[in-house]
Amino acid sequence: MATKTSFCPLKNSSLSRTARLRAGLARAGSLVFLSIGLTLLLSCGHEKPASEPKEVRIGELRESDLPTEEGKSLAIGLPGLSSGAKKLELVPVPGLGSVKPFFMGRYEVTQGQYEALMRKNPSGFKRGPDFPVEQVSWDEAKEFCRRLTAGLPDKLKGKFAFRLPTDAEWSVAVGLPEEIGSTPKKKDEQIKNVYPWGTAWPPPSGAGNYADLSCKQKHTNYTVIEGYTDGYADTAPVGRFKPNHFGLYDLGGNVWEWCEDWYDPATKSSRVMRGGSWLNRPAYLLSSCRRDDTPVTRLIIVGFRCVLVSEMSR
Repeated sequence: MATKTSFCPLKNSSLSRTARLRAGLARAGSLVFLSIGLTLLLSCGHEKPASEPKEVRIGELRESDLPTEEGKSLAIGLPGLSSGAKKLELVPVPGLGSVKPFFMGRYEVTQGQYEALMRKNPSGFKRGPDFPVEQVSWDEAKEFCRRLTAGLPDKLKGKFAFRLPTDAEWSVAVGLPEEIGSTPKKKDEQIKNVYPWGTAWPPPSGAGNYADLSCKQKHTNYTVIEGYTDGYADTAPVGRFKPNHFGLYDLGGNVWEWCEDWYDPATKSSRVMRGGSWLNRPAYLLSSCRRDDTPVTRLIIVGFRCVLVSEMSR
């Protein structure tokens, strides 16, 4: 049977423990982000079970509400989000190399969250508020993040901001070590045989929502992973599969996720997407795989997730 391998970015770093600690101290732009780096550095490799998230409305968020320990999270309520729908939940992710600590959405942004803030739902698969929003362009994903930031209390504006993850932040979140290459294009698929679930192929049962036999039954012309079944022909509700070491769901499969970066900064024609989707060939499921498209493109296989960062640490 295929085995699941857990990857911890800090353990894979070439820096010594002491050097990483000093680097985190030097880079920290906020006490809460310093606490993330120290706590997760010391706990890396000692996985803790996730606890019930603390809940707060976005307009009442305080810096002290932000989680700093592995296994902790913060669920943020959005005006207009239906009762019982998944809230925007944040988990802490440590820094690595030049990447500073940050908070990342535990789940891909859902249709319920998007509709609550944007007053529309562009998704092709409208099956419920907890399914990932798709058919969202990079520009629209950025606007969603801007509106989230606008909803923060005045005392946090200018200190914290929501945005899309950078390509480098996404790599840390998925568990990759520091990558060689100066641009996403140069890093594309350079680390072989490493997937969000580990190094085994095919994916073990419950690894994620990928192109499986259920997909083939509905979409007969698509290439699928033979022998793999996840029960979903296309998108699945977020959080239905196993989380990674940081408690992040669906970093592989379900929908591609927009990132901040240009794929090739020299041309500035397309933005980075990471993570693969419910409809992808094996190479697209590599943790190091990048794909790209124009900022106005909308596809049923593309969504996004948000990060919260300290403005002072930029």
